[in-house]
Amino acid sequence: MGDTARRQFNTILNAIPDIMVLVNRELRVQAVNAAYKHLARENHADDDAVRALEMHYFEACKGVGLGDEKYALDVEGGLREVLSGEREAYEMEYPCHLPSEPRWYLVRITGVPGEDGMSALCTHVNITRRKQAEIELARETRKLREESLTDPLTGLRNRRALELLGRQYWANAQRRGGVLAVIYLDLDDFKPINDNFGHQEGDRVLCFVADYLRETFRESDVIARVGGDEFVVLAWMAKEEDLDTIKQRLKSEHRMTSPHGDVYRVGISLGYAVHDPKSEGDLLTLIERADTAMYKQKKGRKA
Repeated sequence: MGDTARRQFNTILNAIPDIMVLVNRELRVQAVNAAYKHLARENHADDDAVRALEMHYFEACKGVGLGDEKYALDVEGGLREVLSGEREAYEMEYPCHLPSEPRWYLVRITGVPGEDGMSALCTHVNITRRKQAEIELARETRKLREESLTDPLTGLRNRRALELLGRQYWANAQRRGGVLAVIYLDLDDFKPINDNFGHQEGDRVLCFVADYLRETFRESDVIARVGGDEFVVLAWMAKEEDLDTIKQRLKSEHRMTSPHGDVYRVGISLGYAVHDPKSEGDLLTLIERADTAMYKQKKGRKA
């Protein structure tokens, strides 16, 4: 490249606000633009590092905070493919965080033919605002999805979540075997608690039962509130005998004290059903079986 052409090229580079670095086939820096030099000075680089001429590209990037060893490992293959002519261009998004703030860049690498062979123009575009917006959007989406699958009072899963997660559990049971058990729980005489002590006390009872179920079952089990005072648990077990352990852990009666000192009983009726791969039906059928078993127990307790 002649002197006039080089000056014109540098003028164009300096007019571009993104950081630009021109490298040769040996990955040595041939030119940088004003945006690169500004970043270098912000990082207190010396004059040689600001000019960066003949520095190894990855060392130059590291020196001004544009990339570390991981960046070099991730981008080198694409850079060399552009320099060899195997591809016209390559681009990659990468994190480049500072101790004081998060940052992301998009590097675009394009081939530049010349008298001395192919060079590569590496353009580093700061995409931090876009990435932060994407992260915030993803966070809000997860939050909305979680809220749509969560019972607002107890924090347990709701009926919709039970159906969605239940399909996955059912498919696993069909494919891998093991034991999928459904436990259906319903509070006994819950209405009198609301009538006698108020709905706030009733809500406290529901939250107490939710916490009790969390303590009793594993995090991998699905615990859902599916109605006013009805709960369903999907529990995955290695063998059916494990269900006996669960039955022993689950208490059918608890005693609670109201804020006014009144002691009252909270009864829980329980029904169980276990998935049988040989039988017909689906998850809804299994839940209905557990529901039927629960009502049988409830009627027996009232008799």
